[in-house]
Amino acid sequence: MPRDAERTEAAGGGYTRFTRVRRASYCRVLLVVSTFCLLGPYSQLLRVTIPFCEQLGGFINHRHRPQLSPLLPPLKFKKDGSFQLSIFSDLHFGENAWEPWGPKQDLASLGVINSVLDREPETDFVVLNGDIITGENVYRDNGTQYIDKIAETLASRDITWGSTYGNHDSDCRLSPTAMFEREKRYKGSRTARMVRGREEGVGVTNYYLEVQGLDARVEMVLWFFDSRGGFVSQEEGGGNRRKGRENWVSKEVVRWFREMSGRLKRENGGRSLPGLGFVHIPTGAFWEAQKRGIDGKKQPGINGDQPVNRQGEGWCEDGMEGCEYGGQDGGFMEAVMEEGLLGLFVGHDHGDTWCSDYEKGGRRVYLCFGQHTGYGGYGSWIRGSRQVWVSIEGLRLREMDTWVRLESGKVVGRVRLNETFGRDEYEVVEDERTHLPVDEEN
Repeated sequence: MPRDAERTEAAGGGYTRFTRVRRASYCRVLLVVSTFCLLGPYSQLLRVTIPFCEQLGGFINHRHRPQLSPLLPPLKFKKDGSFQLSIFSDLHFGENAWEPWGPKQDLASLGVINSVLDREPETDFVVLNGDIITGENVYRDNGTQYIDKIAETLASRDITWGSTYGNHDSDCRLSPTAMFEREKRYKGSRTARMVRGREEGVGVTNYYLEVQGLDARVEMVLWFFDSRGGFVSQEEGGGNRRKGRENWVSKEVVRWFREMSGRLKRENGGRSLPGLGFVHIPTGAFWEAQKRGIDGKKQPGINGDQPVNRQGEGWCEDGMEGCEYGGQDGGFMEAVMEEGLLGLFVGHDHGDTWCSDYEKGGRRVYLCFGQHTGYGGYGSWIRGSRQVWVSIEGLRLREMDTWVRLESGKVVGRVRLNETFGRDEYEVVEDERTHLPVDEEN
């Protein structure tokens, strides 16, 4: 897909912000009254009360924990104190299903997932980091079915996963909410929706997951953020109307992140919990790192997309496209730094696969692109998956290991993200390409 097609802008969003105490009180009173009426002629009241409270974003909006299937145990470090993630970015399922190459492309993408997981058997958790489906190439009656192909592949390996949604996961004919509802049919999905509000206003995939040590003490938090983007869905925009959505993490989500981070710290005796963040569209910090210079020996990886596409770039208030970056993601990056996240992992730019770092106010966060996983979307860079390996001991030292496992089986870009990163030298990553095999009969 052309890179210009990645640039989005937004419909205004959000919901009226009541004070949380008053909002929660209204909902509690309604629920109590409705429960007493449950067996009487007014039992229908209960059926509308809970959705009403969710729509207001009341106390349901700010639950401490995501709602998981009772069959899903908590995420845990292994007995050796390690935890490994496989990140699949930009799968882009569903492109041109009416032509022979479309379904073949999707099969090839599933092949990448299987190839990586075959060679990374220590994977504890999978992250689907945005642009899972190319929404502009599907319809509502079949678009979410592409979730089935991915979910069934992961479920067959007894691996659980969590998703962020990207700009291509939203179009007039595909809603991220519909994707979420489809994904939650699978017990292996840990994707959650912890910030309520209109889809285009706050996004869908804003949540966190705790990872426990051997003694059930929380040792790490995985944070997932929705950078939105794409276009207003059929459900909210009507017909084939294509009005861009804001393409950055919303202020409401930033407030939620700060609140929950503080609450988790208090719940853990004032101890700051190491965190990793996942969001689809890069922030301006990635652009600053690129502008500072990506050294192939010190920050190994492909640096093919220049400049980096940032959150907020291309968005115009009047609904048109192509406006310059306006710094809309600044509040989000400030929160990332102040809340002490160790790393931030993104996708979106298929031709960037490096890691770098960002320092501000005496704090440091590591920034990493994924590897373009799917055969859909623009570019022919070799497909693969970013791997992240952390240990309880390493987290206390604020360090972790990461590398890219390619579809071919080769490992590239292996680095240790620690205090000497940026000075250490590594093997340069070659700019390899892969193409979908051509069927001569077609």
